[in-house]
Amino acid sequence: MIKGLIILNQTLGHNEYKVKRFKAESELLDISLDIFVNDGTLYTLEEGKVKINLPKTGFVIYLDKDIYLAKALEKDGYRLYNSSEFIRVCDDKALTSVVASNLGINAPKTITPPLIYEDTISCERVDVFARNVSNIFTYPVVAKLSYSSLGKGVFLLKDEEEVRKFYSLNFSKPFIIQEFIESSKSTSLRIIIIDEKVIGAIKRINDNDFRSNIGINRSEIYELDEKCLDFARNIAEKLKIKYAGIDVLLDKNQNPL
Repeated sequence: MIKGLIILNQTLGHNEYKVKRFKAESELLDISLDIFVNDGTLYTLEEGKVKINLPKTGFVIYLDKDIYLAKALEKDGYRLYNSSEFIRVCDDKALTSVVASNLGINAPKTITPPLIYEDTISCERVDVFARNVSNIFTYPVVAKLSYSSLGKGVFLLKDEEEVRKFYSLNFSKPFIIQEFIESSKSTSLRIIIIDEKVIGAIKRINDNDFRSNIGINRSEIYELDEKCLDFARNIAEKLKIKYAGIDVLLDKNQNPL
């Protein structure tokens, strides 16, 4: 029997159903999966060495975003799905945007403000930033904290004053500002990739919010056209995706972003 690990952050939480399915499907393939929760003690660094406090297995399904533990595991010979580098790129929305653009992947217009390592910010600097946003974008705009998921940390800012308020509260945090894709309001596609291949897609719909991935929403199987298929395949190949979902918006001409 092949043995593997599932590593989670703190608790099963929203991953409970996913983990149950992983275990059930793995058993059908004669694969045993042990579950470990990352509580900060799964590895230690001492005397210039990494000590892993886990059983040795062939692979890890890594459902955490702790790239430090991921890098420690890789150094010790564990094979992770996904790799620490892939997690690093995907978990930081600003970095995701830059990497996508560097690879020629079409995405909404985006700016990534620099970090400010101060406790306060002057009204003048807030005003300058807000005016610049107004010059670059048409309102509303979407503000996203770089480290957030499940729709949290994502805000729709309707005018320059709301940008001022957002920036005044979040100037010391990494975030991005993006154009709002009106044609995809409350909807998005999630395209599932395994081993660089497109497996399928669902359309997510939220009747109560502009974010399609928050709270109780509807989802349905979605048949991808050639345009979306080519778009997803290109991303999967360029990023060498082993296991991930690509979230896609459609612009007013039904082109994928």
